[in-house]
Amino acid sequence: MPTKKRKTPTLPAAVRDHLAGILGGDPVSAGHLEARVAGVGTVTAYHAVREGGGNDVASVVVAEDGTVTPFAEFVATLGHDPFVPVFVPGPVGHPVTPREPVTIDPPRNDWRLDQCDRYTETITVTVPPNGTTPKADVYLLADTTASMYPVLEAVKAGADAILGDPALGAFDVAWGVGNYRDFPVPTPNSYAFQHQLSPTTDHTAAATAIGTWTAAEGSDISEGQLFALHELATNGSIGWRPDSKKIVVWFGDAPGHDPICTDLTGLASAITEASATADLVGAEITVVAVSTTTGTTGALDGDPQGDAHDYTTCPGTGSAGQATRITAATPGGTHTTGIDPADIVATLSAVIAAAVKATGNVHLEATGDTAQFVESITPAGGYGPLAGDETHVLTFEVVWVGTRACGERDQQFDGTIDVVADGVVVASKTVHVVVPKCRFHYVVEVVCGTRSAKDDDEHGDRSGPCAVVPGRYATAVLIDNPSTCPAQIEKRFAPLVIDGKTIGREPDVVPAKPFAKLELPAGHATMDDCCALDEAVDHGKGLLVGVLDIVSDRALEVRVVHTADGGRGSVGAPSITTRSVEARRAP
Repeated sequence: MPTKKRKTPTLPAAVRDHLAGILGGDPVSAGHLEARVAGVGTVTAYHAVREGGGNDVASVVVAEDGTVTPFAEFVATLGHDPFVPVFVPGPVGHPVTPREPVTIDPPRNDWRLDQCDRYTETITVTVPPNGTTPKADVYLLADTTASMYPVLEAVKAGADAILGDPALGAFDVAWGVGNYRDFPVPTPNSYAFQHQLSPTTDHTAAATAIGTWTAAEGSDISEGQLFALHELATNGSIGWRPDSKKIVVWFGDAPGHDPICTDLTGLASAITEASATADLVGAEITVVAVSTTTGTTGALDGDPQGDAHDYTTCPGTGSAGQATRITAATPGGTHTTGIDPADIVATLSAVIAAAVKATGNVHLEATGDTAQFVESITPAGGYGPLAGDETHVLTFEVVWVGTRACGERDQQFDGTIDVVADGVVVASKTVHVVVPKCRFHYVVEVVCGTRSAKDDDEHGDRSGPCAVVPGRYATAVLIDNPSTCPAQIEKRFAPLVIDGKTIGREPDVVPAKPFAKLELPAGHATMDDCCALDEAVDHGKGLLVGVLDIVSDRALEVRVVHTADGGRGSVGAPSITTRSVEARRAP
C-alpha cells in the first residue's frame, strides 16, 4: 500500500539498527530532541515509526559517547524526562483586568417613519486594542496518536504556562479540552474523539485534563480529526458558553481521513472536509491549527490518502491542504506549520493570545420589531479580520425605510442594532420607531387672479394661458370643526402657476410646502382664500393655480367655493360653484 514518508533527519546507523529491532521493520524518523544533562552531557532522543506501520513509536536516547539506550530505561534511570522543556507558568486563575468597550455611535435611534420614508444613517463602531470580545472559550484539541508522544509530553509539562499566559489577562477565558485518534473503534483504536472538559475557567481542571493525554494507537497515518471537528461544532454537550467567542486550537502531525463514512461513525451521513468546514462556519467557530514535525510530510496539511489502509469500506477522496483550507474558512483562523516539541508550548501560547485578541469579523445586525424597517446595511459582510493590537474605526451605512401603513393610532416598535464580533454581540444600541397615526387630508384645487386675453401673445402656448381661459378667478375654502374636541391643522400648498407663469407642468413637479399651523376649536370655523395664500407664495395679481392640502388630526367639514367671470367688460353674472371635499387618510 502507498505510504507517506515521515519527516526526517536521517537516523544514525546505530540508532537505525536499535529502532529496527524494536519496531520489527525499517524505522522512519518521527523527530529528535536534544537535552543537556548534568554529569552526562548532551543527549539526543530519537523517535521513529515503522515504515508502512502507521503510528506505533519507538524511542532511544544516544549519549555523547554513542551509547544507545531505550528511551524509557534512560528516563527511569535519570528519574525525570530531560527532553520536556521547563516552563515558568503564569498565575493560575489571574483576575480579568479592565478593558475598553466596543462603542457604537450614535448610541440610540428614535425614528418617526411614515410609509415610504427613507433615511440613510451613518454608524461608527470603534473597536479598541485587545479586540472585541471580552469572553473567549478556547478548546484545546490534540492528536493523541502514538507519533505525538514528544509533543504531548511538552504540552503537559507546559500546561500551566499556557493556561496562565499573562497576555490573556484582559479577557475572561474558559478552557475546554479534548483529543482525537481515529476509526475504526474499538480496534485498532479505543476511540475517535474524546471530549474531556467543557469550557471552564477552572485552570486546575483544565491542567488535569491535559495531563491525562497519552500517546497511543492511530494505526494508519491519516486520523479522525474531521469527526472531532464535526462534534465540536454540532454536539450541544461540548458546552460552549453562549456569549463567548469560540476558538478551537487544533494541533497534530497527520491529515484526516476524508470521508469518514457512516458505517464507522453511525451518523446519518458521511463526514467530509467540506461538511466539517460548513459545521464550523455555521457554529461561528474560529479554528487555529498547529502542524508539528513529528509525523507525516505536511502534517495536518498532508495527503490524507497517503496511508489510509484502516478504512477498508470507505475509499478516500480527500486532498492535501486540509488544515489551511479549514482555518481559512473560519473567522480569523490560522495555520502554523513546522513546529517541533521544543517550540510547541510557546507556539500554542502565541497563537491562542492572537486568536483571543484578534477579531475575525465585525458586522451589524438589526434585531427585534424594528428590523423590518432596515432595508440594507453596508458593508453587509462587515469588516475583518482585524488585528488585536490597534484601534479600528469602522463605518457602516444603514438605510431605514417606512414599511408600515398608518393606522388609527400611533404604532410603536422597539429593537436594537447589534455589533456582532465572531458570533458574539459586543455592543448594541436601542432603536425606537413610531409609525404616526393616519391624519385627515382635504385636498383642494385653487385658482386665483386674472388671466387676460393678451397673455396668449405674451406667453405663447407653454405657460399660464394653457391652464384656464381668460377671466377672473377666486377660490374660498370653508373649514368647520363639528366635533367636541379641538383640531390640530397644518396647511400645505403646491403652486403650479404663479403670476401667469407655469412652473409645475409635467414632467416638472413642485413640492407641497407647509406654510401655516393652527388649532381650530370645537364648533368653530375658518376660511382660506386667495388673499390667505399670500402666506404660502407671493403670487401677484396674475393667475395662480395650485393644490392646497389641509391636514387635520380630526375629521372636518370642508367645502370649496370657486367664483369666475369673463373679466372686465364681460356680460352676464359670474359663475359660482361649490362642492364638499372628501377626506383622504394618510400620515
